Amino acid sequence: MSERVTSPEAVERSRRGMRYAILSACWGAIPQVMVKDSSIIIIFAALIGASEMVSVFSTAVLDLAICLLMLPFAALSDRIGVKRQIIVAVLVSVLALCATAAAPWLGPAAGAVMLGALGVFAVAMSAYTAAWFPMLENVVRPEERGLFFGRLRFAWQLIAALFIFGSSWVVGRYATVGRLQVIIVLAAVISLGRAFYVARIPVAPVAPCRLRLRAALWDALQNRPLTGFGVYLFFLYGAANATIPIVFVFARNHLHLADGLVVMLSAVAMGGLIVGFLVGGQFVHRYGVKGVLLAAHLGFALLNFMLLAARAEGLLVTVLLGVILGVYGLLFACASIAVSSELLALASPANKAVSIAFGYSLYAAGMGGSRALASVVLGSGILAEQWQLAGLAFTRYHSLFLCSGCGVIFAMLLLVLVPGLVHQVERLPGG
Repeated sequence: MSERVTSPEAVERSRRGMRYAILSACWGAIPQVMVKDSSIIIIFAALIGASEMVSVFSTAVLDLAICLLMLPFAALSDRIGVKRQIIVAVLVSVLALCATAAAPWLGPAAGAVMLGALGVFAVAMSAYTAAWFPMLENVVRPEERGLFFGRLRFAWQLIAALFIFGSSWVVGRYATVGRLQVIIVLAAVISLGRAFYVARIPVAPVAPCRLRLRAALWDALQNRPLTGFGVYLFFLYGAANATIPIVFVFARNHLHLADGLVVMLSAVAMGGLIVGFLVGGQFVHRYGVKGVLLAAHLGFALLNFMLLAARAEGLLVTVLLGVILGVYGLLFACASIAVSSELLALASPANKAVSIAFGYSLYAAGMGGSRALASVVLGSGILAEQWQLAGLAFTRYHSLFLCSGCGVIFAMLLLVLVPGLVHQVERLPGG
């Protein structure tokens, strides 16, 4: 939204649009969080006979789809309009979630059908994400963006966490396929509220235009600070993003924690995200992007190494996992705000949409690739089931935690090598 929006009518229209945007996110975020960040889909996959590889990979499909499809969907939204693309994406995602819930009724094909349905859901959410930020660009006034995004993230994370926490009571000590099907379908139905409120957001119609994706993508590639920062994000999240789903699998399959308790642990992780989104903006303002990312680096590495201490079932280990997941979520949220701020700063003003999509694609590639690689490693059996160090017994899950911690330390070196975190780019003609 440009600086010309100063009339009382325009200000009121902007505020109404922001209110509807927050409401739409609160209704629509539940299935995304359920698929990507909770243990519900992991437990569901295990109950229908899917392997650990499929269970962990199911949490990666969303980020992988965003990595591959956000750029073309960003171009498509310029042609068909952002609101239309979002509403169609929501409807497709609801059908995909219902197909996911129906997968157990298909016998031996259940695992494949579940992955395929989640793949369709991920494609739909890629279309949504590609249109969401350009729509907000036309709704949120520049002077209110910081406050708006803080409220937005806090609100939808809180609603999603409450849903997941409530789901833990529905699941009980031992989950059943029927109970999880009810939770998945309920999340799908609730997400229809996203389309309802998006349809009411006042957005100026965009005339269809010829796509300039190739030129815009080339411009983004030539933006060296943006490309360097994107590569850095790829390695950082490639090392750090698999930890949480691995903890869920580890807690259920090795520590043999009750299914309801595993779901509650995912709610604790989301509680950390909520706190992080609440305070992360202040940390970025006070310590800067580099300071927040450096703290996140150290925290991710330390927490992965702390997971080596979780080796046997017990109250202390369960509390340790809860603390680690909560702090991990907090650091993840703070780093997310720093990443969003930096991508907006580094994107060329004349090529904002595709530049942001390009940087976010590298970010999503690291997040999705991390979990995809972890799922392949778990499924391949290349890691030793048991190994010892200093007289202490460890498992293949601990091997992954150790590798993640070391990978985060390696990525810390790239923070120094990023060629600059202040942009001076405006090459692509705006016409």
